[in-house]
Amino acid sequence: MPGPSAVRTPAVGVRAWLPGVLALTGVACTAVAVALGTWFDGTPVYGSDAVMGLLYPPVAALVLRREPGTRIGRLLLTTAVFGPYLLAGQYVQGPVLEHGWSGPLGGFAVWLTAWGFTPYFVVLALVPLFFPTGTLPSPRWRPFARVLVAAVAVTVLATMVRRYSDFTDAVTNPLSVTSGDLPEHVLRLGSQLTFLVGAPAGVAALVLRMRRARGMERTQLQWLTLGVTVLVLCTLGSFALDATPASDAVFALGFAAVPVSVAIAVLRHGLFDVGLVVSRALVFTVLSVLLLVAYVGFVALVGEISAGERRIAVAAAAIAALAAAAGWERAQRGVDRLLYGERRDPLAVATRVGSSLDLAGGPVDALQALVDEVARALRLPRVSVVPADPRLAAVTSAGAAPEMDVEVFGLTALGTRVGELRICHRSPGERWRRTERAAFDDVARRAAVLVWAAELVDDLQVSRERIVAGREEERRRLRHDLHDGVGPELAGMALQLERLAGKLAGGSAGGPADSAVHGDRRDHGDLGDLAALAGRLRDQMRRTVAAVRRAVDDLRPPALDELGLVGALREHVAAYRMTVAAGGPGRPGDDGGATVTVVAPDLPPLRAAVEVAAYRIATEAVANAVRHAGATTCWVRLAVTGDALLVEITDDGLGIDPGAVSGVGSTSMRERAAELGGSLEIDSAPGEGTTVRTRLPLATS
Repeated sequence: MPGPSAVRTPAVGVRAWLPGVLALTGVACTAVAVALGTWFDGTPVYGSDAVMGLLYPPVAALVLRREPGTRIGRLLLTTAVFGPYLLAGQYVQGPVLEHGWSGPLGGFAVWLTAWGFTPYFVVLALVPLFFPTGTLPSPRWRPFARVLVAAVAVTVLATMVRRYSDFTDAVTNPLSVTSGDLPEHVLRLGSQLTFLVGAPAGVAALVLRMRRARGMERTQLQWLTLGVTVLVLCTLGSFALDATPASDAVFALGFAAVPVSVAIAVLRHGLFDVGLVVSRALVFTVLSVLLLVAYVGFVALVGEISAGERRIAVAAAAIAALAAAAGWERAQRGVDRLLYGERRDPLAVATRVGSSLDLAGGPVDALQALVDEVARALRLPRVSVVPADPRLAAVTSAGAAPEMDVEVFGLTALGTRVGELRICHRSPGERWRRTERAAFDDVARRAAVLVWAAELVDDLQVSRERIVAGREEERRRLRHDLHDGVGPELAGMALQLERLAGKLAGGSAGGPADSAVHGDRRDHGDLGDLAALAGRLRDQMRRTVAAVRRAVDDLRPPALDELGLVGALREHVAAYRMTVAAGGPGRPGDDGGATVTVVAPDLPPLRAAVEVAAYRIATEAVANAVRHAGATTCWVRLAVTGDALLVEITDDGLGIDPGAVSGVGSTSMRERAAELGGSLEIDSAPGEGTTVRTRLPLATS
C-alpha cells in the first residue's frame, strides 16, 4: 500500500503545472484571435483585450510558481479565460452572426462570449484590494470586501444566464432563467458598482498599505502603485485622444503596466529603485487630474467650445495651468508624505517621537517606542538602537525588514559613546535629505539619553540584586553560626545548670545524719536558694535558646538547608491535609482538607536568595489559596528554564475580584521577585481559581 507521500504527490503535481497549462492555453487562444482579427477577415481585437489575454495569464503562472496558492496569483489566473473568450468572439462574429450558422460549438462560443470579459472586474476591483499579502488591509475591510466579492460574483452569474437576443437570434442560451431583462439590469448595476466603487476602494487600500508597510512589502506596493499610476495616466490620455487607434494603443500600454509591475513586485522587487519614479508619476497624475478638472469645469461654466471660439479655449487652458501650478506644491507634499513620511518636517518627527515617549514605562520601553515611531514617521524599513553596554539588548522597530544598506549614527551622552542608531535606507543607494538628517540627529540625541538612562536603571537593578544576594548569603552564614555554634553551646549550658539544680535540690533534702556530716542546718537554706537560682538560670537559658532558634528560622527557613527547596516545600504543604477544616471559606459542606501537590524535577544548586524567595512566594501563595480563597486543590510547580527558576502555583479557589485591592501578601510576593530582578504575575477571575507565576533569575546580572 503506498505511503502518504505517494498519495499526495499527484495532487501536488497538478497544482504545480495546472496554472502553466491554463496560462499557455489562454495566451495561445489570444494569439490566434489577434491573428484572425489582424490578417484575416475577423473582427479586430482591442489592444486592452490583447494585453489581458497575452500578459496577465503568464504573470499569474509565474506568481503561483514563486508563491504556490497565493490569492493574488489565483485572482490573476482568472484572466486565462480571456483567450478562449476572444477566440470564441471571432467564431461568433463570423459563422454565427454573418451566416446564422451556429455549428457544433456555436452555442458554447456564444455563451462564452457573453461572459468571458468578466476578468476585467476581478483585476480592477479585487487585485489592488488584496495585493501583495493576499489579505485585506485590516479586519474592518471584511464587510466591504464581502459585498464587493458578492457584487463581482453576481455580475459574472448574470452574464452567464442572460439572453442572447440583444446580439444574435441564431442561438439561445440554455442557461437563461428568465425571458425578461433582469440579468441585463444586474449586469449594468454590478459593472457600475465594481468599477465606480471597487476600483477606488482598491486604490484606497493601496494608499493605506503604503502608509503602514515596511521593507519588502513597501517596495512591492511601490511597484504596483507605479503600474496603477501609469494606467490612470494612459486612461486620461486615451480619453483625450478620443476614439482613435492611438487612443486604443495608449490605453493598452497603461493596461500592460499593471501585470508588468505585479511581476516585478513579486519576482524582482529589489532590482531597481522605484521610489523616485513613483513619486514623480504620482505628482504628474495628480496634476493631470487637476488640469482636466479645471479645464472641463471652466468650459462647463462658459459654454461649449467651438472652432471659432479660440479665446475661450485659450482662457480655459490658462486657468487649468494656473490651477495645476497652485496644486504642484500640495501634490508634491502629499505624495512625499505617502512615500517618505514627514521627511520634509523634522519638527513634526520630533513632536511625534516625543508624544510616543510619554506613555513609556521605562527607558527600554521608551527606546522601543522611539524606533517604532521613527520608522512610521519616515516610512523607514528598519530602525534599531544598539547599546554599547553588552548587558542591554538591541532594540529594533516592529515589523522591521532585514538589515541592508545601513547608515550608523553615534549615540553620545555626557561625552561618552553609549551606542549606535542604525537606520536602513528605503532603497539601495538612497541619499538622505538635509531635513531627514536633521531629524536623525534629533532622534540620536534622544536615543542617547534613553540608552544612558537604561544603563543607569540596569546598574541600579544589578546593585539591588547584589545587595539582596549578599544579604541572603550573610543570613545563611549567620544561621549556620547561630545554629551550629551559639545554639549548641547554650543548650549545653542549660543541661549543666539542670544537673546542678538537681544536685543542689537533692543535697538540701538530706536528713539529720547528713547534716551532721556536712555542717549546720543553716546551710540547707543556702543550698535551696542555689537550687532555685539554678532553675531560674535554666529556664532563662531555655528561653534564650528558643529565641535564637526563632532568629535562625527568620534568617532562613531551616528546612531549606536540611531538605532543599523541593523537600522543604513538600514538608510545608503536607500539613494542609490535616489542618484545614471542612467547609472552608466559600466551600460550605466540603469535607476534608486541602490537597497541595508539589511537582518539580531535580533542581541544580540555587543561590540562597533564589531559594528563600521561591520558598516564601510559594508558601504565601498556598496560604492565600487555602485560607482566603477556600481552595481544595492546589499545585506548586517548579522548573528551571534557561537562566531562571520558574515557580507556578495554581488553585481551584474562589478567585480574585478584578476590582480588589492587592493585599500585603501579594505585595510581599511581588517585592521578593523584584528584588532579584524577576517578575511575578497573578491571573485570576471570580470563580475560576488563581494562578501565580514568578520568574527568578538564577544568577545576578
